[in-house]
Amino acid sequence: MKKYTFVAFLFISLAFMSDGWKPVYTLKIKSDFFTTDNIGNLYVVKGDEIKKYNPAGELLKVYSNKKLGRITSIDASNPLRVLIFYKDFAQLIFLDSQLSQNGESISLENIFLEQSDLACNSFNNGVWLYNRQNAELVRLDDNLNKIVSTGNLNRLLNTELHPNFMMEHNGYVYLNNVSEGVLVFDIYGTYYKTLPVKGIKSFQLRDNDLFYYAAPDFKVYNTKLISTNALAVNDSLVIQIRTEKNRYYFQYADSLVVEEMEKK
Repeated sequence: MKKYTFVAFLFISLAFMSDGWKPVYTLKIKSDFFTTDNIGNLYVVKGDEIKKYNPAGELLKVYSNKKLGRITSIDASNPLRVLIFYKDFAQLIFLDSQLSQNGESISLENIFLEQSDLACNSFNNGVWLYNRQNAELVRLDDNLNKIVSTGNLNRLLNTELHPNFMMEHNGYVYLNNVSEGVLVFDIYGTYYKTLPVKGIKSFQLRDNDLFYYAAPDFKVYNTKLISTNALAVNDSLVIQIRTEKNRYYFQYADSLVVEEMEKK
């Protein structure tokens, strides 16, 4: 079992206080990337295929659509409405909890948003897109009507955006601009602030905490206290980490390892 070191910066997070670690399960599987939902289900993506595992590590469902190529991203923040984005083909697909497709695939070309680089779920069955052509955030409602458009953010913020990840959480949109940090917008597309978290691939949000992996540490940045706590993983083979409750999901080149933190 791995050994971890806890490094406190400005506060101690109760979620990071433990007596030890307990292995939950290991999947000997190669993955491009993975995600989790708030129930503890695991979604493993390789090429054009998604495999969904339950909290016990049992394979539940498999989804693949070879017509649309490799999967760019998956948003399982709503496990009843999982959003799949195929950037190369400018297509969106929604899956239910059984990984069955809900309706036809959505062509972004048909709504003149084919140059979108990022997509994520939004409230009331909406969708957020980041369109690189105009460097803008766009929100679509459940009928694919454009109801929010920020305009060119490069000009508005006097910066050069090259975002690689986006998600909505508690009425705000978080856009990860690697060189500058995480840009925060309200649901109307109005810029709010930038979180000083740089150089990361993705993140999770829970209440006021932003979780992210920045080797060799798994960190949590508290957006209210403006403070950081870190779990020093010290394992150079780890590619990515996520957490759900007291579980931690470690991605390696040839496996996914799930361990549980035993709280004091």
